[in-house]
Amino acid sequence: MQLCLEQIKAVTQGAFDVIEVDGYTRFLRFTEQETAVIDNPNLYYPAGVQLSFQTDGTALRIAGRNTEKSGVRSYYAFDILENDRLIASFSNLKDEDAVGNYAWGVYPLGSFSEEMALSEGEKTIRILLPHSVQAELSELTVMGATYVTPVKREKTLVAYGDSITQGYDALHPRNTYAMRVADALGMALHNKSLGGAIFDPAMSAAPSGVHADMILVAYGTNDWGYQDRPTLTANAAGFFENLVKQYPGVPIYAVTPIWRKNHEAVPPFGTFAELADMIETVCKPYPTVRVIKGMPLVPPDEALFGDLELHPNDAGFFAYAENLLKKMEKAE
Repeated sequence: MQLCLEQIKAVTQGAFDVIEVDGYTRFLRFTEQETAVIDNPNLYYPAGVQLSFQTDGTALRIAGRNTEKSGVRSYYAFDILENDRLIASFSNLKDEDAVGNYAWGVYPLGSFSEEMALSEGEKTIRILLPHSVQAELSELTVMGATYVTPVKREKTLVAYGDSITQGYDALHPRNTYAMRVADALGMALHNKSLGGAIFDPAMSAAPSGVHADMILVAYGTNDWGYQDRPTLTANAAGFFENLVKQYPGVPIYAVTPIWRKNHEAVPPFGTFAELADMIETVCKPYPTVRVIKGMPLVPPDEALFGDLELHPNDAGFFAYAENLLKKMEKAE
């Protein structure tokens, strides 16, 4: 059974829309209103997007193309899970080769075609798409299938943030902290994060097109190095004001920036600690917003960062997610 566009759309989670462009299926995370205020090469990266379905098929074939638009990262991975057990992961960077500062390496991109066996009988398949490149599908076939039935999670976690929340530098999409948190909570993830993003009131004012049961917000590390205190403070305050208006009554967890190697620098805004304090201050007027300090979430160890200074690797994201979930539980 080769899935058509409408069937792929039916089994997709984490995308606002699914469209066809030049014979390829593209997954859109953002609405037209959001896209109008976004100027970012990560716009069409399917971070947090997954295909989830039940089937009696005996094999899976997936084909498409990977392109990199940002000039920042070129590694990728697709993770295939059967009944929540990893059965395949195809990528252009093997785990054992991801040593030292692997994040800035140049890895081959282009067309791909992969086929894998599935177990007998009914099973639930999840296909997690890459967060670090633009990935589009030309074929999704479930061989031997008499049915492919969408599997949807009832509740939704929406994540706003920068490249860290988008998933840089996890090797696998299943290991980004946002996906780990969503999986632990049994929620579908809509990842509205973009590499290089900052607090932008226009972004939180634009209709997201997504019902949210919980929201994560994690900006600030990009803003800190380039904005003065009045500008950054006004942008953060405006962002949260608009977000609360768009999602009345929805619990929001605002995570202040995690450790970065140059956290002791003092740019025009002020210290890194003062940045966390400012975010906490602008969130105080909103009872639905809980602030979680990010610095304790990932230990200050270069070995936990794919670029050795800013973006966690899979092990770093494991620590991030585990510690964040504990803090969220306490805040609740």
